[in-house]
Amino acid sequence: MATGGEGANRKQIELPPIDVDTTLAFEALEPRAGLEYWRSKLDGRPMPRRNDIRPEEIVTLLPYTVLFDLTPLPGGGVEMFPRLAGARFEEVFGPIHNRPLSTRLAPEILARWRGVAGAMLEHGGPIRAFGNVLHQDKTYIRFELMLAPLGRDGQSADTMFLVSHFWMRSEIGA
Repeated sequence: MATGGEGANRKQIELPPIDVDTTLAFEALEPRAGLEYWRSKLDGRPMPRRNDIRPEEIVTLLPYTVLFDLTPLPGGGVEMFPRLAGARFEEVFGPIHNRPLSTRLAPEILARWRGVAGAMLEHGGPIRAFGNVLHQDKTYIRFELMLAPLGRDGQSADTMFLVSHFWMRSEIGA
């Protein structure tokens, strides 16, 4: 018999969503340069192929870049696995390179990430995402991201190309 105490100490945590902008009005250099690079690789396709992204061509962007494998989840949404994670990105989120995000991020943070990946997939092209980092109470860090789809065939997305920029609150006058 249920006593009512099973869920009494459980609380659903709700975090603010990551803001998404499809106008691609980037403020920071790195996401803007990432978008230009992504566009240069289109070659008449809806998206570049995954193997079109060549690290030696974007050396200055690598610290800010993450490549996520995307796998649809049975109930909807997408699983994200970071194949490549730049040093600057890992300074903020910790070591995520080649590690399941579910082992590195709190469930509510993982849900935010999956939400923005889903927004990119739904849009079918690059998006700008921005907001405050909430991972490990790092709310004093603001981010801007360029997220763009890549596909093995250049037609359907199975990889996300992400280029980031981070500001400390003191750098933006907030």
